[in-house]
Amino acid sequence: MTNRNRILSSTAERAYWLGRYLERADSTARLVRVNSRLLYDLPKRLPLAWQGLVNITGSRELFDELFDEPSEKNVARYLINDARNPGSLIQTLENARENVRTLRGISPRGSVEFINEAHLYAKEQLSEPLSRSRRAEGLDEIQSFIQRIEGFMSANMLHDAHWTFLRLGNFIERADMTSRILEVGCEDIFEAASELEPFNDIQWRSVLLSLDATQSYNQVVQGPVSQEAVLEFLVHNTQLPRALAYSLKSLRNSVRDLPRNEKVLRVINRLRRQTGALVVEKLDIEGIETFLDDFQGELASIDTEINRTYFQYKPRRRPRT
Repeated sequence: MTNRNRILSSTAERAYWLGRYLERADSTARLVRVNSRLLYDLPKRLPLAWQGLVNITGSRELFDELFDEPSEKNVARYLINDARNPGSLIQTLENARENVRTLRGISPRGSVEFINEAHLYAKEQLSEPLSRSRRAEGLDEIQSFIQRIEGFMSANMLHDAHWTFLRLGNFIERADMTSRILEVGCEDIFEAASELEPFNDIQWRSVLLSLDATQSYNQVVQGPVSQEAVLEFLVHNTQLPRALAYSLKSLRNSVRDLPRNEKVLRVINRLRRQTGALVVEKLDIEGIETFLDDFQGELASIDTEINRTYFQYKPRRRPRT
């Protein structure tokens, strides 16, 4: 790493988490929109089971402490604006705002202003009471905010080590949430699970919509929407920015620009091999869910190795001569 690319470990960590928080805000909005879009495409006789969204975030224990039942209203509140949930959309944007304030020296001024605007908008427009229409409009606007922020930073921020750590955070979070959105496709999203099969294609269409991948899917697959084809596309495609394979490739490329990268690259390449070896057509739903759980565990290992290597790193002292 050249001198101009040398940065404090604490600054690198804040840049990394800024990337994660921005991506998490976008991903949380997408996750809620998966189920919300289904409401408009399905018969009213098929009530959606919203508890799957809480299970996917891995915070069911906290949710059960706060709410009596996993109704649409309770789950949406928990994921969007509940201050008691540290992973809620509004709390995530607040964390992003605090992080970017500490990075004023390296972040373009406009990005700080855009993140503040996104946070204020979320507090004003996504607070309770929250109707379905207001929720949909607000989540779409948050996604637009995040896209503007990331586009502005990409075009105006120096692409040095700070940028590398920010992108590492982006792609760790993106791969994690894509895997969780795929779990939505595998979930029994109807309270009457036996009635699921006739609407299976709608469920997987919603997964594509939530990742803005419908047009890309049509270009590449050129066939009907099906569980197997969608999973194959979103797991293995190396040209779609929200596919798992693309995120892992981007993680590898970013880490290559950093020093002392051997251990981190080893963990990333292990997950790339495991993902590349997956044969979707040979797995049932249970097998896919097992793969996605293992994938998320391996992403956590990558995060741990990044933290150990770059944020907790203590250089060895040279012996006195």
